[in-house]
Amino acid sequence: MKGESLFLIQVPYFEDYGPMRKAAGTYFPLGLGYIAAYATHHGYDIRLFDPNVQDLTPNDIAEAVYDRRPALVGLSFMTPQVYSARRFCQAIKAASPDTPVVLGGVHPSVAPAQTLEDIPEADFVIVGEGEEATVELLSTLAGLTGRFDRIRGLLWRDNGSIMTNAARDPIADLDRLPFPDRSIIDHSLYRAQSFLSYSPKSATIYTSRGCPGRCVFCCSGHTLRSRVRERSIPNVMAEIDDLISQYDVDYLLIKDDTFTMRKSRVKEFCRTLTGRYPDLKWHCMGRVNTVDYDLLALMQEAGLNDIFFGIESGNDEILKMANKGITRAQARQAVEACARLGIMSYGAFILGLPGETRETVRQTVDFARSLPLTMAGFSVLIPYPGTRVFEECLHMDPESPIDYSQFIASTGVHYVEDYQGLDGMRPRDLPKLVSQAQRRFYLRPTQILRMLRHSTPNMLLGYARGLFALIAKEWYLRVVRTKNEP
Repeated sequence: MKGESLFLIQVPYFEDYGPMRKAAGTYFPLGLGYIAAYATHHGYDIRLFDPNVQDLTPNDIAEAVYDRRPALVGLSFMTPQVYSARRFCQAIKAASPDTPVVLGGVHPSVAPAQTLEDIPEADFVIVGEGEEATVELLSTLAGLTGRFDRIRGLLWRDNGSIMTNAARDPIADLDRLPFPDRSIIDHSLYRAQSFLSYSPKSATIYTSRGCPGRCVFCCSGHTLRSRVRERSIPNVMAEIDDLISQYDVDYLLIKDDTFTMRKSRVKEFCRTLTGRYPDLKWHCMGRVNTVDYDLLALMQEAGLNDIFFGIESGNDEILKMANKGITRAQARQAVEACARLGIMSYGAFILGLPGETRETVRQTVDFARSLPLTMAGFSVLIPYPGTRVFEECLHMDPESPIDYSQFIASTGVHYVEDYQGLDGMRPRDLPKLVSQAQRRFYLRPTQILRMLRHSTPNMLLGYARGLFALIAKEWYLRVVRTKNEP
């Protein structure tokens, strides 16, 4: 019957590496927020658990499941959280064996059958967008409608076998979805990443879904490929109205994969926002080949404070092999335009792309140093399931299970030993190269002054958290890993 509760769990991103967890941002899980709003709209009670910001163990959540006996428990996670997800499932099933458990998120979506094999305590997997499938599953579990085999996008168990249903089309009209339900958790628990700390009164938003890119290191343009769907600007503005009126937000983080893909829509957004909230500051992710000086100037006038660019490499041939679709010249043009306008820019670089050598790594670091970036991030390539590099460059014993504990990005201390996309290097060399890149980029007076020039007090606090994490990582690399490596 409707009214029965749905428990949603955001599996924690970090469990063991504390310093990186302290520096990392903690964001409201928009995907679960959308599912919660959609299920609430259909009459279900929702409870959200987020151990990223709440002091909760698997046993704590299992106890809550035992006490409340929800109709369904859903867990969302990515590849690095596979083992954490299983621990949560084990605890839940030990406490309440008859409570159905469904898995969703990026990892279950790109490897659904394998995920059910890896986590035998789970009953279902929902592939892709989860709003409609979750409500259909709740209705089926309650005996109100349908059968499991008619729920598109669902994998389920039937007498020991894993059954795979027909795929579900992505939701075409995003405007018909209710806004994410942020009321189900204390919004003040979340904070932006150290380099996105303009204000503590921040919130995240999606204005579109899907990615047009086909980068070899990302599953969005490969296994999870779907056309880009955009919300209307009036619909986006209505959600911004709610964020400002309910949470006093003064800094908005637009989480679209590429917000700047269609210039006419960006211009409509900027013109509307300027007339509505002239003091609101915001952040977005863009591609260097989709912006120019005039567009960036319009975005700045509308409140753009900082922009994220995935530059990835300082070698055009490596960029071409990564199917990135950009050039060094385009990256320079975009970053220099930001610098002339006073827009803070963040450049992301990946060390270890297919064909990478020590020389191309040096070229990437030199290129990053030559750009007037406010900040830069260097990370080790992780060949995630669902990506082309996983399929083409990861060579493991097919009889051996995958060690997902290696698949952690952005820490600069992890690598995947069986990745074979490098030329003249080993994957274990990459963390030290990342460390060297960070020191070469940041330990320059001109770079320190550039970062401080437009910093708010909250940003300075974010920089301090980032510095603490960097020092802790250096200690880990020099002491712990060096001691343990052969």
